[in-house]
Amino acid sequence: MLLSSAYLPPIQYVALLAKQKEATIEIWEHYVKQTYRNRATILSANGPLDLIIPLEKKNGSKTLMKDVQIAYHDRWNAEHWNAIISAYNSSPFFEYYADDIQPFFTKKYTSLVDFNAEFLLCILQLLKINCACNFSTDFIKVNTVENDYRYTISPKVKNELVYPEYTQVFEEKMPFHPNLSILDLLCNLGPESKSYLEQL
Repeated sequence: MLLSSAYLPPIQYVALLAKQKEATIEIWEHYVKQTYRNRATILSANGPLDLIIPLEKKNGSKTLMKDVQIAYHDRWNAEHWNAIISAYNSSPFFEYYADDIQPFFTKKYTSLVDFNAEFLLCILQLLKINCACNFSTDFIKVNTVENDYRYTISPKVKNELVYPEYTQVFEEKMPFHPNLSILDLLCNLGPESKSYLEQL
């Protein structure tokens, strides 16, 4: 299975990992903007909120994912953490996982793919999902491998999965929002998240 790198990826992405023993994360592609590579969607009191990591791309749109660096000219990491606290502080399991998640917003990472990979490994461990994720060693051409999800798991691509509703923090104010960041599922369902993912 082939995936793009992703920042706190959507439920759809992690559901695939829950059913696999191993996956390859593409790092030799050119960076693709407006995707989950540097964007996570959480549910705030005002509806879905995109958390976007600012980047430095040495070669503009031709920068390889492995070379994309995280920019720290503003305090995006503190802003993201504060947004996550505001969104999930009252969820059933936020306090249970907060100590594992918070360090990713204080430690400074240079490489986007390293940050995403370490954060994903943490999330998979919290979910008790045993899927080994490895980086690609060269660019894998499109239509050459089965289960290539690099460009289909995207905010721009509608997916056909049916997501059973679970209780979300602001359910009294707004309808159920499916396929948010895995963080939404984790904070609301806790240890039950794995079985939810496995049924998708």
